[in-house]
Amino acid sequence: MIALAKLAGKVPGWLYGALLVCALAGAGMLYQRALGDAQGRAAVQALWNADKEIRTAAEKKAVAQRAVENLAQARQQTAKAAAIKKVYDGEINDVLVRLAAAERMRKPAFCASGGPAAPAGAGGAEGGAAADPAGGLLPDAVAGDIQALILQTEEVAAVGRACQAFVRSGGMGP
Repeated sequence: MIALAKLAGKVPGWLYGALLVCALAGAGMLYQRALGDAQGRAAVQALWNADKEIRTAAEKKAVAQRAVENLAQARQQTAKAAAIKKVYDGEINDVLVRLAAAERMRKPAFCASGGPAAPAGAGGAEGGAAADPAGGLLPDAVAGDIQALILQTEEVAAVGRACQAFVRSGGMGP
């Protein structure tokens, strides 16, 4: 301490003043830097918040626009599906009308009209055309099964045509 007091006596007074001014200037610079950092952080946060609000508004607008587009597309697809269904129903109804109006089915020419071969020596009404009084008509059960197969075949074909119409109309796309 004594050495410091001796040194203090040898240092001129203006040097103390200069040292005090430097210390105050350094403290002022540190304060300004801290204040600048705080202001910079606040400015960056304000820019971030503004950008976030803009993005949120743009996303909401895009979602609303997409909802409108989806609704329009759903309406268009519903109209397409209804038109395709109408054509399909018309085709099936035509087939049903044709089957209802068709005459009773006859046995094909390659089938024996007399049924199973008559035993030797049998005669009269048990063999030949007399055993088939309906004149070669198929039994109702067989005719019904054949008509059911015809209907199923026509339904499959109508579904195929409806699928082709769906694809040609653009399908599920816009």
